[in-house]
Amino acid sequence: MKIVEEFMAGLHTGEPVGFNRLKIMPIMVDEDRNLPFVDLEEALKQGFIVISEVSEGGSVPDLEVSNKSREDVIILDGEELIGAKQNRIVNTTIIVAATTSLTIPVSCVEQRRWHYTSQNFGSSNSMAYASLRRMKLEHTTESLRACASYDTNQSEIWHDVAAKASRFATETQSLSMNDIYEQSVDTSDAELREKVPHLDKQVGFLAFIDGNFAGAEVFGSASLCGRKLQKVLRSYYLDSIDPGVMFPAVSAEQVFAQVKTAKHEQFDSIGKGKELRFEAANVQGSWKLVDDLIPHLIVFPRATNN
Repeated sequence: MKIVEEFMAGLHTGEPVGFNRLKIMPIMVDEDRNLPFVDLEEALKQGFIVISEVSEGGSVPDLEVSNKSREDVIILDGEELIGAKQNRIVNTTIIVAATTSLTIPVSCVEQRRWHYTSQNFGSSNSMAYASLRRMKLEHTTESLRACASYDTNQSEIWHDVAAKASRFATETQSLSMNDIYEQSVDTSDAELREKVPHLDKQVGFLAFIDGNFAGAEVFGSASLCGRKLQKVLRSYYLDSIDPGVMFPAVSAEQVFAQVKTAKHEQFDSIGKGKELRFEAANVQGSWKLVDDLIPHLIVFPRATNN
């Protein structure tokens, strides 16, 4: 697709940096641009948006987002929302238009809680770990093709989180993904930030674990990348310290080439813009197109051994 080719033509990779088993290859942009979106953390801090259950009784796969501001708000694929009746992750990147409300598709990452701890949701400093987002991407792509919805297989997601918690011997009453991060990743935050800093004109990265391709994230601006980098890196780092997760061997050159030449399918979007998905020989992914801008593109491997 021409717009993806043009977008990627302005990108190049920088020198990789490592943190234990995780290697990050930064993606740089030749000419940076500004995006007219407020990110989730800032929107919540400023009181621009309210995220709540869709009703007093709630619905596991749905949440209500109300944007009370005159700014569009971007919520990333996989971001964790904590509170209300149970913690959820967002099923795809969503642009919530100014002064609008909409129902967004989510998946639960806290199996044993279904009661209110707060009326509304807050933002976690974590997001779904990379291997879980890969699974979720497969689920939602299949669902979009079959019934034009962003549904996931909730039981598989619960099973995956429970298995990860078991491998880490996480102490958790509600089988919460957030508990895994708090007990296994939080203490490494400062070192992770030091070892893998955000660079000038960096708009994303490719992540490799033991030399194998775990995923890639590309943002529409260096500013958005900088605000989100630590949260996203944490998701790859958690997989990198999990011996139960493995990824296939795919090179950076293969990733770039296959994203450019893949067939990109368009689907109805939640929120502003268009939703596009692609599959190639070794990679799969999704991206948003909003007013001729690509705010977020994700790539994951198609085959795993975990």
